[in-house]
This record gives sequence, C-alpha cells and structure tokens, in this order.
Amino acid sequence: MRIYIILFFLPLLFLISCKDEKAAGILSHEDMQAVLVDVHIVDGTLFEVPAFPDSLYKYSFSKYQRVFDKHHTDSAQFRKSFIYYTGKPDELFDIYEKVVPVIKVKADSAAKVKRVADSLENKKQQKINEVIAKRAADSIKRINNKKLKADSLKKKKNKPDSTVIKKKRSLFLERAKKFRGKNAISRQ
Repeated sequence: MRIYIILFFLPLLFLISCKDEKAAGILSHEDMQAVLVDVHIVDGTLFEVPAFPDSLYKYSFSKYQRVFDKHHTDSAQFRKSFIYYTGKPDELFDIYEKVVPVIKVKADSAAKVKRVADSLENKKQQKINEVIAKRAADSIKRINNKKLKADSLKKKKNKPDSTVIKKKRSLFLERAKKFRGKNAISRQ
C-alpha cells in the first residue's frame, strides 16, 4: 500500500513543483530589464570613485537607492527578483539580450558627449593660450618701446639741437675775440 501512495503522490508532487507562476514581489521582464540597465550603469560609474575604505559604500548606496526609487522598487525586491531569474537562466538570458544593446547605446552616446566636451575644452584651452601669448607679445612690445624711448632720450641729450650749438658757438667766438683783444694789448 505504501508503494501506491508514493506512486500517487510522486507525480502530484512533480506537477506542483513545475509550477510556472512567479512568486509574489518578482519584477516583470520589462521592469527587471530597466532596473538592470540602470544598475549596470551605476556599477560602471563606481569605477571612477577613489577606492578608499568606505568610499564605495558611501557613494554607491545613494546611487543604487536613486535607481530603485526611479523604478519604484527596493533592493530587497530587486535581490529577490534577481535570485528568481538566476534560477531560470533562459529568462535571464532573454532579459540580458535586451539589456546589453541599451547599455551599448548609452555608452556610445556618453562617449560622443565626452568627445564633444573634450573638443570644447581643447578649444577653450587654445583660446586661453592664444590670449596669454598675445598679452606676452604685447608686454614685450611695451617693454621694448620703453627701452627705445629711453635710449632715444639719451641720444637726444648727447646730441644737442643745432640752435643750441649755434648759440654756444657764437658765445665761444665772442669770448675768444675778447680774450684775443686782451692778450694783444698785453703782448705789446
């Protein structure tokens, strides 16, 4: 009789265990896909955080919490759903087939934005370098002009005007005539 009872309940147990219903609190395929995309993006951004003790916990907790809030779920429901889907690899594979292209598109657009930002930064740096070079050239010109002006004034001081020369010459000639006149009388 035991054998009949076992044979009766074994297929019944097998049919009950192959139940394909989702447990309560499991995210749907679309919801799980959206959450996984954002979770993997957060994982990628955490590589840029310096690896000091407690820094990953400090920065990652708030980022993951924002992801869960955005999708109206929490970490416990996500963990429960992830464990459920890892028990069904075919379903998880189907979800990840949709997750990977979305992440690639977002990574490509982020790379484009980074390239544009880098090119704008390079242009800005070039303009700054040009302004600095122009100011340096202008300051060198100003310094050189001041030196030229100072040198030209020195030259002017060393070379008197023709009117000054004429006055000094006439004064010298007058004194020389007076002196000759006195010397001529004393010689006689």
